[in-house]
Amino acid sequence: MPGQSRRTFLATWIVANAACGDAVRNVIGYPAWAAMAVATFLWVGIELVLLRVRLLRMPVPVVAFAAMALVSAIWAISPAWSLVGSFILIGTIASALLIASLPYRVILDVTHWTLQGLLIASFLFESLVALVLRHPLFPLWSDYPPDASGELHWSSGLLFEGGRVQGIMGNANLLGMVALIALVIAGCRAAAGLDRWWPIWVALPVLAHVVTRSATVLFATAMVAVLTLLVVCWVRWRGAIFYRIFGIAVAVGLLCIGLLVANWALVTDFLGRDADMTGRFDIWGRVIDLGLTSPVVGVGYLGYWLPWVPPFDSLGEMHGMVYLQAHNVWLDVFMQLGIVGVLVWGAVQYRAVANSLGTLYRAPVGQRALNAIPLLLWVALFVQGLAESRPWIEFGMMLLVIFAIGPLRKQIAPRAPRTEAMTIVG
Repeated sequence: MPGQSRRTFLATWIVANAACGDAVRNVIGYPAWAAMAVATFLWVGIELVLLRVRLLRMPVPVVAFAAMALVSAIWAISPAWSLVGSFILIGTIASALLIASLPYRVILDVTHWTLQGLLIASFLFESLVALVLRHPLFPLWSDYPPDASGELHWSSGLLFEGGRVQGIMGNANLLGMVALIALVIAGCRAAAGLDRWWPIWVALPVLAHVVTRSATVLFATAMVAVLTLLVVCWVRWRGAIFYRIFGIAVAVGLLCIGLLVANWALVTDFLGRDADMTGRFDIWGRVIDLGLTSPVVGVGYLGYWLPWVPPFDSLGEMHGMVYLQAHNVWLDVFMQLGIVGVLVWGAVQYRAVANSLGTLYRAPVGQRALNAIPLLLWVALFVQGLAESRPWIEFGMMLLVIFAIGPLRKQIAPRAPRTEAMTIVG
């Protein structure tokens, strides 16, 4: 298999597993998933060696974040598992490097078709559970009792009953976020005239968005929609007209935020959520309290909380259910890596959004639709990170690193073939 074809196949495998990691763990369990992840990371390492990657040219914030996570094992609550978490983080960053080595159009194709495939698989999976099994399905490796909480279901089988749908991810919020990312890419590809059957690829993520009913993704979608409108205005009108439109958008946005805060109880009732955001306020309080025991450098990196590592096995307990994340990226970073980690994480975010803006700004007129994708996805991940910790693990982290790499793509992968498609360097 030729080099680029082999790396494209590997990139597809990585995206599929990163976007639905919970599904893989639900089928084969944590030990087998860990072995598969190690094998994948080793393959990624071999490919990066063949590409002669110059690690010294990596973005400093990304390297600093990975280095701090690794060093934090020295003072971590659980040093051994902190090293495991750091290994997964480094493997995730390496995987993002490999994907970034591909031409931009190939990256879009891989991501687009993989996510659309996951959405199709989710609807087929939910149909199977609803029509054939006709009862909730738990992770295959588990022994939960039949009356266990719906939060533990892989699928509740409610596709045709109007209930929230989890898809093969086993989580409605994750399925909703995959749908939003797929919608952004499909919409931009449609605007660029790449897909003849674009209505299907736009409608599918919209439908997935509707059946998941994720409040977090709903807010993220609203922000992406506003930014899309601003990008369209920027492309059509430059100078004073655009700045007036931008000013009006900011003013309206602040007004909407004020109205949401003032009528928070009504908003959460409309969304079918508790006023404390399904217990998030309590979890945030516990996370902050634990972080304040070591506010400068945190209690040690772990990434996504492992259910067998104390105190994380009970830190997110709420109404008899244990949640394995802080439900806020910034608070999770503060707890695990302290104020220093938050500053480094902020630098990674700045690098990613600066590159994304540069990609759009420098794009030729006919290529702006595709080159707007990084900026739109960054906004979606940023908003998701206010209520979820997912943007700093698995697929979210991969996308962020790819955006942060940006202008160094040619230096990181000097052998990558040049194409007529625009690259992440803009």
